[in-house]
Amino acid sequence: MLYKDCIEKLLQLKDVIVTNIECTSGQIHVYLRMEQRLHYCPACGSITSKVHDYRTQLVRDISISGYETILHLRKRRHVCPKCGKRFDEHIDFLSRYRQFTNRVNLQIYEQLKKCRSIKDIAEDNNMSPPTADRIINAIEYKTGKLPEVLAIDEFRGNAEGEKFQCILADPKNRRVIDILPDRKHETIRSYLGRFRNRRDVRYVVMDMTGGYRNLMKDLFPWATIIVDKYHYVRQINYAVERVRVEEQKRLSDQWRKYFKRSKYLLLKDSDKLTREDRIQLDNLFRISEPLRKAYGLKQQFEYVKASDGRKEAAARLSKWIMDAQKSELKEFIKVSFTYQRWSKEILNSFEYPYTNGYIEGCNNRIKVLKRVSFGMPRFARFRRRIMHIMIN
Repeated sequence: MLYKDCIEKLLQLKDVIVTNIECTSGQIHVYLRMEQRLHYCPACGSITSKVHDYRTQLVRDISISGYETILHLRKRRHVCPKCGKRFDEHIDFLSRYRQFTNRVNLQIYEQLKKCRSIKDIAEDNNMSPPTADRIINAIEYKTGKLPEVLAIDEFRGNAEGEKFQCILADPKNRRVIDILPDRKHETIRSYLGRFRNRRDVRYVVMDMTGGYRNLMKDLFPWATIIVDKYHYVRQINYAVERVRVEEQKRLSDQWRKYFKRSKYLLLKDSDKLTREDRIQLDNLFRISEPLRKAYGLKQQFEYVKASDGRKEAAARLSKWIMDAQKSELKEFIKVSFTYQRWSKEILNSFEYPYTNGYIEGCNNRIKVLKRVSFGMPRFARFRRRIMHIMIN
């Protein structure tokens, strides 16, 4: 009795009686039955304990010490003495029509929170990928209300014939609101337009996509639109890189290689430059005057980024735009006009602390999920996996 009591405690299954245990290569077979109890007839509600017959069902359980655990469960089928209805006894740890215990189900739910492929998870739990797929299909996430701060971005998902999908998030509380099947304005307008609490949205954080700005102004005319800092800062880096490439083309092979190796040096923060880095930059600037101007404008924009408040940032940004337009560098002139069109939203980023940092982190995790899964072409399942990973 003591031995059986220990086994029952080890299994942590309610109201079971262990009758035998067998160990084979890589497997533990546990033979058990349920304690007999009174049951309610599902047809007429009468109470009965009368047994009609028995059958043994093989049930997979979580592994014990690395061994696959198979439960040989001797199940009773009861019969109602009043209406004659036959029904299986109720088992707390086993759902109807399932061949694995509820805690295997919970274990898979936990594993689905990681960026792992379905095949990987199925192999860990000794089941087929289609069975694991059915567990994923049972997951459903519904959106509640729109948050005070709404972030919007797109990512390359390649699902259901659409290259890009759209992600909506709450960067303030760090949660994903929903994933949309595409980035089309009609889809976004239709989705956001159905919320009754749209007036609760006070801030919208986004990248520098003009179409999205117009759409957000239509949907949330009272909200403040904020451009994510990363997206307007990288415009400078892209401009410096384009100048470097153009200058590299007109040089000899020796200097071309020298310039190519200096790519990341030009983008490096000035406070992190070593003495050797500064010497190398001086050599570059002696050879290329446009590159010297481009690097100077980049350093000047660092001064804009360091502004303390909106008013100071507005004055510094205005001066930078004027200097960029006088530089005769077409790459920076283009950026200056972009900054003019987005000046209000850029300056909002100096007044309010919200960015798309959280949503960019979500996009990186989505890329990992896609890579380990070798793509997820079905959008419904793709959305469930993303929501399950991000919300939990």
